[in-house]
Amino acid sequence: MRITAEAAPATGGRSLWQTLTMPIVLAPAGALHIVVGGALFTVSFVIYLATLTPGLSHTTISGLDGPELVTMSATLKLLHSPGYPLYGWLGYLFTRLPIGEAAYELNLFSALTASLAAVVLYAIVILLTGRRLAAFFAAILFSLAVDFWFQAVLAEVYAPNTLMVGLTLFLFLYWEGRLRAHGDRLSPLRAAWPLLAGCFVFGLSLGTHLSNVALIPALGAFVLLVRERRRFPLRALFGGAALFLLAACQFAWLPLKASTLNDKLLLEHVPNGPVGVFDYMFNVFHSCDLRFPYFLPTNMDAKLVAYGDILLHNFGPWGIALAVMGMLYLCRRRRTAFWLLAIAYVTEVLYFTIWNYNAYDLKTFLVPSHLIFAAFIGCGVCSVFDAARRFSWHSGWLRPAPLVLAALLALPIMLYHYPTGWAANDRSEDTTIDDFYRNVYSRLPEGASLYGNPGVVGFDMFYYQMVDNIRPDVTMPQLRDPFAPVSMPSHGNRVFSTVSKSIDGEHGVMEIPEDAWLVPVLSAPAPHDTWWSDIPLNLYEVRSEPPALIMQQASPQYVVGADMDGVTLLGFDLPQTEVKAGGTVHLRLYWQPVKEPALNYYRVATIIGDQEFQEVHSLSFGVIGQYQKRGLYKSGIIVEDYDLVILSSLPEGPQPLRLRTFDFGPLGSRTEQSLDLAMLEVTH
Repeated sequence: MRITAEAAPATGGRSLWQTLTMPIVLAPAGALHIVVGGALFTVSFVIYLATLTPGLSHTTISGLDGPELVTMSATLKLLHSPGYPLYGWLGYLFTRLPIGEAAYELNLFSALTASLAAVVLYAIVILLTGRRLAAFFAAILFSLAVDFWFQAVLAEVYAPNTLMVGLTLFLFLYWEGRLRAHGDRLSPLRAAWPLLAGCFVFGLSLGTHLSNVALIPALGAFVLLVRERRRFPLRALFGGAALFLLAACQFAWLPLKASTLNDKLLLEHVPNGPVGVFDYMFNVFHSCDLRFPYFLPTNMDAKLVAYGDILLHNFGPWGIALAVMGMLYLCRRRRTAFWLLAIAYVTEVLYFTIWNYNAYDLKTFLVPSHLIFAAFIGCGVCSVFDAARRFSWHSGWLRPAPLVLAALLALPIMLYHYPTGWAANDRSEDTTIDDFYRNVYSRLPEGASLYGNPGVVGFDMFYYQMVDNIRPDVTMPQLRDPFAPVSMPSHGNRVFSTVSKSIDGEHGVMEIPEDAWLVPVLSAPAPHDTWWSDIPLNLYEVRSEPPALIMQQASPQYVVGADMDGVTLLGFDLPQTEVKAGGTVHLRLYWQPVKEPALNYYRVATIIGDQEFQEVHSLSFGVIGQYQKRGLYKSGIIVEDYDLVILSSLPEGPQPLRLRTFDFGPLGSRTEQSLDLAMLEVTH
């Protein structure tokens, strides 16, 4: 394809600025674009790789499905609703690569697709403006946006889906650009192939996230506007529709794998037959308001304010201002392209905000709309550069002004977005899941039974046996039946659980016998933003007899005597201070209650080294509540006795062991106190 460009003003030769910002009528496959796109991919991929989660991501609100996506993709089974066929297939192929464990490979898959999405955004802005520097600026700003960066460092569907959305928009824009530049000289097939490819990619994108159906109004309006201005054969539209339906046939995969489902909620909508497939795709989350929107706006003001906060968090006020300028610029210069992006952007945002989708992790669903917003930012940068260039040409002494302006626009990225994103999304030391479960499986006796969170949220436990084939002798009844109740130990069979209370919710059910005692055995740190989410990393042994909880006298190894506002830490036992990263240390804490009614509200946290990770549990791991419920509680010294996991990501050398308490109180008040217990020597 021949490159055509606007003639630069006659100034005695092109300057560096003119070369970088030279407007291209149609994005060329030239060497300079390949170099810039390659540099963009390399920079973003290196950043994502440096902050990548090394294994399974903790089941935080924003990464809740990660362990299930990894496990079911690696074993080629059906993912949770709406099924994500394309993601599952690509994920399976990626886990066949000899580059590490399946969890790491799926995290790497997110990083790779996120970097490619940034390159696609660069190509989109080139198509819209022809300015390389503006396109590079928009792509870098987008790749460092906090929420998109987060999706690039763990196994989730949003980075691959953003790539598919970007590819769809690029192909439609490229099709319109070819018609505009060469429509009269191209054969019908050569003119239509980008449209056909775009329709096929759009159909495939439904297999990374079904919410992409929100793009239909934008794509339909775009095709009608293009046809109104540049006639093309109707058979191209029929061909595109046929390819879209062909790609959407991927959902025929659902009934083939329906027997692999393992979740209470999903089992209510098994995709057997056309009706079952439709329900599985659209109606599974009806009971919890996570479903295909029913177009009843509620709390519109609050949702729009929340969305504004999300935009500020990701792009800053300068990004929002540039996007508004870019919308005006595009509306004046490329009206048809403007309507494509504007309608796509509005429907994407409305789909998850105003139309009552009620997603509790709203910011993750909005990531594809951020790509479109960043395209507007690129157009805004182009409008600023154009104004600066026109002004500088008339004022010779201000000729360097555009380069100075480019440097000023880059400053927010360097001074805000990069360090903020790194601090928020660096998961390179998040080994919590792997460290916890490898210690769990190393200490379970032969033939033990292990229970945990059922359904989708329980796959952090299932992964090691289903994918890595670790401890096949350990029985997990919930793998066969998510409704399986916890059994009491009998005939030498020891029973363990990673949850401390009965669960009966949307993700599954687990019944714990009323006469069972859950004795804490092991606990691990979790990221600081997840301790409140009620998905702690604890291991309990199920026993028929109560554990020793209360004593009248104690002689701790280390005397503390610290008042923690409601309880007094008399002291603690710490048999060893030299510990191995990835191993455990035994800890025994002695608590003297001061005000008994507050005991049920206490949370105790232990932190080793970096405070980003902390182990948090209710006082006595909930055993005190069982004592009180059964009338066995009496005043005395409460003893907590358990093993604490040492994260394998901790650096070698001395690391402080800290203790923190949180008293939420009966009225929801919160008092926080902390103190240093000891200095541990961590070895590798």
